[in-house]
Amino acid sequence: MKLKDIERVNHLIAELGAVKELIALAERADPADVKLFIQGPGDASIEMSAEGVESTHYRGFSATPAFLDQLKRLALDEIAARRQAIIGELGGLGVEADE
Repeated sequence: MKLKDIERVNHLIAELGAVKELIALAERADPADVKLFIQGPGDASIEMSAEGVESTHYRGFSATPAFLDQLKRLALDEIAARRQAIIGELGGLGVEADE
């Protein structure tokens, strides 16, 4: 293994740890703590949340608990896909991740 490969492995291991923390946080999150933010120009942004509260920077939109739960599951799926990609890259470098 080359030195640059060792540096890459160390980086991937650190990233894998961060991804695991994100997954744990998202799994524990209540759907009421989940929000969707759509960035728009000026004050045209939208935040969808359980409360639907507006601010001077965005418009608020109240979302159902079912929508927020589905959004949470989508986020978990996306983070899990990144985790799998990291594990795959580690495998390509000859490192077996115990998962």
